[in-house]
Amino acid sequence: MRTFTGTSLLALSLGVMAPGSALAQASADSKQSSSTELADIIVTAQKRAVPLQDVPVAVTAFTGEAMRASNLDALTGLRGMVPGMTISRSGAALNTPQISLRGISLQDPNRAVESGIGFTIDGIPLAFQRGTLLDAFDIERLEILRGPQGLLFGRNTTGGTVNVIRSRPDPDAPVSGKLRATVGSFGRTDFEGVVTAPIIPGLLAVKGAIAVKKHNGEFRNSIVGDREGKRDMRDYMLSLVATPSDRTSIYLSLERMEDDSEVPPYVPVLTPDLIPLTGPKLLTANGLGTLGYPTYVSGQNIQCLNPATSIVCRPLSKKRNDVETSQFPAYYNLNAVTLEIAHELDGVKLVSLSGYREDEEDQLGDFDATRFAIQRNDKRESSWQFSQELRAETQFDGPINFVAGAFFIEYAFTARQFPSVDFAGLSATTPPGTAYFNSLNAYRIRQKSRSFAVFFQGDWDITDKLRLTAGARQTWDRKQTNFTLWGRLQQPIRDQFVLGPQQGPVSASVKFDELTPRIGLQYKIQPDLLVYANWSRGYNAGGFNGRAGSIVNAVIPYRPEIMDAYEVGFKSEWFNKRVRLNVAAFHNTLKDKQEDILTVAPGGGIVTATVNAAKARYKGVEAELAVVPVAGWTITGSAGYLDAKYLSFVGNLAGQGLADLSDLKLRRTPKWTAGLISDYAFDLGAGRAGLNAALYYTSRYETSVLNDPRGSIPPVTKVDLAMRYQFPVHDKLDLTLTGFVKNVTNNTTYDGFTSSNTIGSFIDFAIPSVGRTWGVSLAADF
Repeated sequence: MRTFTGTSLLALSLGVMAPGSALAQASADSKQSSSTELADIIVTAQKRAVPLQDVPVAVTAFTGEAMRASNLDALTGLRGMVPGMTISRSGAALNTPQISLRGISLQDPNRAVESGIGFTIDGIPLAFQRGTLLDAFDIERLEILRGPQGLLFGRNTTGGTVNVIRSRPDPDAPVSGKLRATVGSFGRTDFEGVVTAPIIPGLLAVKGAIAVKKHNGEFRNSIVGDREGKRDMRDYMLSLVATPSDRTSIYLSLERMEDDSEVPPYVPVLTPDLIPLTGPKLLTANGLGTLGYPTYVSGQNIQCLNPATSIVCRPLSKKRNDVETSQFPAYYNLNAVTLEIAHELDGVKLVSLSGYREDEEDQLGDFDATRFAIQRNDKRESSWQFSQELRAETQFDGPINFVAGAFFIEYAFTARQFPSVDFAGLSATTPPGTAYFNSLNAYRIRQKSRSFAVFFQGDWDITDKLRLTAGARQTWDRKQTNFTLWGRLQQPIRDQFVLGPQQGPVSASVKFDELTPRIGLQYKIQPDLLVYANWSRGYNAGGFNGRAGSIVNAVIPYRPEIMDAYEVGFKSEWFNKRVRLNVAAFHNTLKDKQEDILTVAPGGGIVTATVNAAKARYKGVEAELAVVPVAGWTITGSAGYLDAKYLSFVGNLAGQGLADLSDLKLRRTPKWTAGLISDYAFDLGAGRAGLNAALYYTSRYETSVLNDPRGSIPPVTKVDLAMRYQFPVHDKLDLTLTGFVKNVTNNTTYDGFTSSNTIGSFIDFAIPSVGRTWGVSLAADF
């Protein structure tokens, strides 16, 4: 079964640019050079279509047309461009992001762990974040809501929500479409196309979309000279819109994606003196000097292999886009169906929104990250979800309006893990039965979740300038788990994995419920100046460990985490809409914080476990600015300041007993994020040219719970440049030629880091980031 997810569409939306106001203006300027006003954006962040400047929460919005004009094609490009947001690729799952919003993040892509950042595609919330880094061409609008969105978007949105809205066919519109072909570095060849057409004018319309994306790999294997991290993705969608009456509309979409890409390759960052391993292939740190290895320095990141076996002992390549390991092809396939039925009564709009998604994936990971197949892990997973929402939106002329409804979602997954090792021998210091061998276990886990919620949010216009907003959502969750430990490695034999006795299956279930209220005030000082203050509560569901190392650990649940969030801000436009400035300040407290950590499981074994270990506080300020100095030129800037700290953190992270860890820094919480974009469009000959430059910055942040210095991401500054020329071929066809360079200065670092050597293993690897890339695209709009 091959597939594609609507989530994939979100990646295109995200790209490289910044706040929606400027992006919308860049699009407008491509068609009218005389415009000196920032374009309005209509968003659905409150489940109703409202101008962005009238929404009393922090939202960054992107229009699809402007993103295409600015060559936006990757979710990871938003790092530094959305205040308070970091994003990078996961190395443990194909096309899966690691996102942080206002300090709330999830590093473990395991399906059992639910992120505090929600993803919604055409109103359908995604239970799993697999595939959400996929590119797409067909986006109408993307909204990033910061802060808890639990009232209208449900649980698991304590940090915020990424809300993707795709384009829909219009029965009243003529045939139209857009096509784009791109070639670029690493053998990149992309093709994207969307065509819409009326089948029965005024009654029924259809849209077809396709995307095919390939490249040969962004990283060089320094051992065999091949490329690693290849991409091979096909993305398809068919949608229908029917309007049987002026008051009724029906939207149906079918999606399928086939992704046979490779996961990002790993690079070893083993520090040998932290865990002495010996044998024909591996040497202890103390043995390096006696063998005359002159460049070794204790504590340095070196993967050293025995020269006696005709292998040269050498430090890591200084080129971060050089790797030694050969990643193996993986696949992630998804099918999805969305059905929305809307009917308008006098003053009330009724909406039914149904969604079904199913996916499967298979991935082979090389955890030692060296040129040898020392330790690998074969992971096979599948999942499905069904959701249903019934909603009423009032449009009364009076002072009171509301949104109310009920929501149900059910989802399940099955995961199977098969590890393997290839050792010719190990020292007596690391025999079978120690923590390292206990971590090598084969298992199957099945989990099923069911959630039901009712919600209400009302607006009361106390005066024509003052509005009170209040509401609440009540959620009931039930989770079930079933775990079987097929066995653990019993002895180190080359090319053979000997399983011990099976344990289990064991089963357990747990229930949670939570009320998440919200109350806020907004005041329009003048038509273009809105001030607001909100308090809201967010709820992230609890559950069971998805990587249990023992049958004991498999049935120990972890509790929900609760966020209390305060936000004040203003939204403003000045000088006849030539300047737009939006500012928000927040203070959030997270209780029973869920930490995904590597630890020693009850009964033995090293596992990635989710535990309620901490209480944390997040506070900061965010600002977004857009300016039109002259017609056709838009400057956009964004900046975020974040002060995050543990208020308490007592945990057993290294198997050495409980310890006070509150002095550690929270993961993925850079103090500063900033971005600056200049887009200038001007008439040139028969067409219109455009110059686009983007600069973004993210300060240092940690990726390891224990703040391992090897997982500390240094400050990053990157520059992207693009040039475009749009010209008419005839009245109904425009062509746009674009050339672009991303990461002009070739600034590379790591996207992520994993280490378990403090608890008896030697899994130490990092995920390198992509360096400079370039491309040329030709697009047609008709």
